[in-house]
Amino acid sequence: MGAGHDLPDWTTMDTKAYLLYEAGCEPRNMHIPCIRRGEDEGPYYTREEEERLMNKQVEESKGFDIDFKQFRYVFNYKPIDFDDDEMAIEPETTRELIDRLSRESLKGYNEKKATNYEFVKVTKATYYDAAAATVYFITYQGKARSDDEPRDFRAKVIHYYHEPAKYISCDMKPDKNGRRKDEGPFLAPEEEQRLFEEQV
Repeated sequence: MGAGHDLPDWTTMDTKAYLLYEAGCEPRNMHIPCIRRGEDEGPYYTREEEERLMNKQVEESKGFDIDFKQFRYVFNYKPIDFDDDEMAIEPETTRELIDRLSRESLKGYNEKKATNYEFVKVTKATYYDAAAATVYFITYQGKARSDDEPRDFRAKVIHYYHEPAKYISCDMKPDKNGRRKDEGPFLAPEEEQRLFEEQV
């Protein structure tokens, strides 16, 4: 076996946030949506404090839910600007690219779970650049015919420019207790206790 085959698969590893640019030092042509720019806006965090806060949000949300308005520094994790088409290769636009990756991830989810969710819309997305690829964290809505309301899905996708995309994960967004709606029926604590007592 050649050298490097024993190394872990980087595509499944979590990547920490790290500083790209200090506030006011980013390139002029760099469009940074949703990031606080005003120097007179508090709270005022040091670079180290912002980096800890960014990594906390990345870890807790797995990269999907980051409140970029809290940061003045620019990190490797960034929000998608759907009006900036530099993320896609013409004639595809950035919005069309993210929609396509979402639809394909939902197709894989349906095949795996034997469900029939249909894509509704993307609600938000973050990303970071890696070697020869971009790692996307996409939150979108899908709806089954039997549902009254659409459900939130989250997909982690690695998009290569000259190779097929790699779909790392696609799941329903968990609730505040960390549970997903596709994990089965949720029981109230007293009901769980009653069923437990019936089994013992």
